[in-house]
Formats: sequence, structure tokens, C-alpha cells
Amino acid sequence: MESILNHPWELGSILVVVLALALELGRRVAVRSRLHEDPNRKDQMATIRDGLFLLVSLLLGFTLALASPRFAERRALLIEEAVSIGTTYLRASTLPQTYREHSQRLLREYADARLDLGNSGLDSARLGETTNRSKRIQEELWRDAAAVSQIDRTPVTALYIESLNETIDLHEKRIAALENRVPQSVWLLIISVSVIAVFTRGLTLTSRFWVTLVLIPLTIAIVVALIADLDTPSSGLIRLDQRAMERLKGDLSSELSH
Repeated sequence: MESILNHPWELGSILVVVLALALELGRRVAVRSRLHEDPNRKDQMATIRDGLFLLVSLLLGFTLALASPRFAERRALLIEEAVSIGTTYLRASTLPQTYREHSQRLLREYADARLDLGNSGLDSARLGETTNRSKRIQEELWRDAAAVSQIDRTPVTALYIESLNETIDLHEKRIAALENRVPQSVWLLIISVSVIAVFTRGLTLTSRFWVTLVLIPLTIAIVVALIADLDTPSSGLIRLDQRAMERLKGDLSSELSH
């Protein structure tokens, strides 16, 4: 199910069709069982229908409340990482000449790698390559920092090491945030309840009307797709804003040219 959740608008398109079929099936079952000829049964189905649509609304609201903070957290971590890399780069200028240029060059490469992380999309090979590249640069930077700490134990060096450590920690935090998705069981529950609710809506229809056949499934499918898009950081229409990392890359490149 994860593969279809990674393509939220394809999920929405499929859901429109499924819900439209469920609605039409409910209408036909009502006609064949002569549901509308019994006022008591009709009232019971209307009550069930209203309760199920209320449940669908609550589930969608609950899922949106899960997805929105996750998206905000990914955005905040991206900005925090860009700031941390920039600070580490500035503090690297205080290192001894032997390590200064090498560490700053590695940090410029690291900024490129972190920008690639956000642009990897659903390409697992590119994502894995970017992650490995980031870890390799981290190891080189830490080796330099460890070497510097042996020959220079000043507070300035300690500040650089602290900043570098924070930058490295943010790598794992961003990866964890990207992996922190709405559970698949929640999506399965939403889709199942939506199908049942639309089916009961069909049971209460006395005739076929194309607006009813399209409007209800389309509305539910759009809301589901939007929430899934918000929960999918690497695909869909709603993407993380990479401008903070792009500005950092531009600033580091312009400083190099000077």
C-alpha cells in the first residue's frame, strides 16, 4: 500500500472510481431489495448513513491533524539544518590553516548533498546515494575536527566541534522526519469507512443523478489525496520549500569566488 500512498493523486483518482462504483452499487441494491417501500428501513439506513459520514469527517480531520505537524517539522528541520551548516562553515574559518580550507570545501559539498536529499523524490537509488555521500562527508569532517582538537583545545575550536556535532545530528533527524508518515492502518481505515459510507448513501437514493454520482466521491477523494500529498514529502504537488538550502548553497559558492 505504501507505493500507492507515495502517489497521492493517483490514489485520489482510483478512490473516485471506487467510491462511485460503491454509490451505484448501493442504489441498485436498494432498488432490488425495495428498500424505499418500507419507511422504517429507509429511516434506519438514513441514520446509519449520517453516522458513517460523520465518522468519515472525524477520521479525515484526525488524519489531517497527524499530517500537518509532520510537514511543519520537516520544514523546520530543513531550515535548522541550513542554519547549522552555515554556522559551522563560518566557525571553520577559525581552524588552523591546515584544516580550514579542507573543512570548508567539505561543508560546501555537504550543502550540495543536503539539497540533493530534498530533490531526490521517489528515486530510492538517488536517495541512498545522497545519504551515503552525506555520511562520507560527515566522517571526513569529524576526522578533521578530532585532529584539530588534539593540537588546539581553545574555546573557539570547541564551538566549531559543537556546531559540527549539531549539523551531523540534524542529518539523522531529517531522515527520521521523512520516514515519519501517517500509519498505513489509518489510511486503510479511512478508505474502508469511506466506501461503506458512500455505499449506504447509495442505499438511500431513489434515482440515479450524475451530480450525486460524481460529487460525493470526488469530494472525499480530493480531501484524501490532499492529506496524502501533505504526508508525502518527496512527491505530489505539496513539496518542502528548499529555498533556505538553496540560499545557503549560493552564499557558500559566492564566498568561494571572493
